[in-house]
Amino acid sequence: MPKLPLYKEVKEKLIQALAAGRWKTGDKLPVEGELARHYGVGIATLRAAVSELEAAGILSRKQGKGTFVSEHTNQSRLYRFFNLVRLDGVRRIPTREIISLRRDHPSAEEADLLRLSRFRDRDVWRLRSTFALDGEAVGVNDSILPVGLFPRLTKKGVGDGRMTLYALYQSNYNVNVISVAADVHAEGAPRDVAGLLGIKNGQPLLKIRRRAHTYEDAPVELRISWVNTTDCRFHVDQGSTV
Repeated sequence: MPKLPLYKEVKEKLIQALAAGRWKTGDKLPVEGELARHYGVGIATLRAAVSELEAAGILSRKQGKGTFVSEHTNQSRLYRFFNLVRLDGVRRIPTREIISLRRDHPSAEEADLLRLSRFRDRDVWRLRSTFALDGEAVGVNDSILPVGLFPRLTKKGVGDGRMTLYALYQSNYNVNVISVAADVHAEGAPRDVAGLLGIKNGQPLLKIRRRAHTYEDAPVELRISWVNTTDCRFHVDQGSTV
């Protein structure tokens, strides 16, 4: 296997340190010189590693202040994993309403996808919530979370409001979602989802299956979202690949 470029090695070591909790959400990293000495590299190599983590949204630089572990509550990251916009293209902060939260045993597929063998407690939380844009409910989220990562989750603790679930995971549990994998297709609304959205049973909706990951590609959440696109649309902007 080809040897990684030196800056890539430093990047991986930084990710390992983040995964181990050396720096938590919002923490400021040591200055460049200190980090470069710690990893035995030059400033240019260290900057190249940090730049890739910044591009991935894991770290953020603040002019004149330093480099910090990014927060999902920051405006620059608020919409990173929320792909719905109004029909006119304007983004709105979604509001959440919790419907239910219960502890359950996972299916074999869920246990495999969430790698629950990592944990002593291998139960899951099943969290159902609705989300609205401009006060109009447009979607239902069904999230499956490892109890091993979120041992004290409560309905009151999740709560309603504008804080995204990923921001809540980060602020309350130091679980930082840094990537997602999603599949999207159209499917008729199940009766329970239709009831929550005030639409007809079987109305075509977007069904989004998503798995969220933290550092070192460790899965932290499975989610199925049902979205009524009558007044909104799904939008993805991947940016330049150059």
